[in-house]
Amino acid sequence: MVTSRKSRARPEPAEAPGLRERNKQEKLERIREAARELFAKKGFAETTTREIAERAGVGTGTLFLYARTKEELLMLVLAERVEAVQEERFRTLPREAPLLEQLLHVIEGFFTFYAKEPKLARMFIRELLFLEPGPAGERLHLERSFAARLAELVAAARERGEVAPDVDLETAGFNLFALYITTLMGWLSGALGPGESWRVTLERALALQLRGLGPGERPPSTNNRRKS
Repeated sequence: MVTSRKSRARPEPAEAPGLRERNKQEKLERIREAARELFAKKGFAETTTREIAERAGVGTGTLFLYARTKEELLMLVLAERVEAVQEERFRTLPREAPLLEQLLHVIEGFFTFYAKEPKLARMFIRELLFLEPGPAGERLHLERSFAARLAELVAAARERGEVAPDVDLETAGFNLFALYITTLMGWLSGALGPGESWRVTLERALALQLRGLGPGERPPSTNNRRKS
């Protein structure tokens, strides 16, 4: 078989970032690291943007090109790492395991991550949940994307017969996310105790929720009762 020279041509290698882009990324990393260190050492409320800029070796004006507020700086510090945890846990998901086991596998990754820096984690979760009026795109994106991926797990479990066919996937994803986040808040506040104390509480709550989602005789919905 004859192969043309054109078909054997190798794809062009990706162009390396220019000096300007490298400088931009290097400044971003310095700002991210300076903010992480100061938030962990002094606390979110006590840290000023001027201190972060000084530690990062950039001007305050430059700092605001990367993050307009201190809340955005906190997101800059943790959002990317949280997304990486999410990707890793779904990539290593035990595909053939029951839904409860899959949920615990995914959620365990977040508890392990937050356990490394619980003080910073408390600030992050507080900012993530209690939104101030105004733009909050990154924060809402994190919450919604995780709830949507939990809904995808429910959809796959429905295909396996673990979940009733009429379960609303969006609502199921929201409920599972709510159980995760309330358990996380209780654990970070110390109410559930140290270590893996969260696991028993969350496993019981998830198991109860999954009983409600499972196939079998179901009570009529509120809408159906109203119609009758």
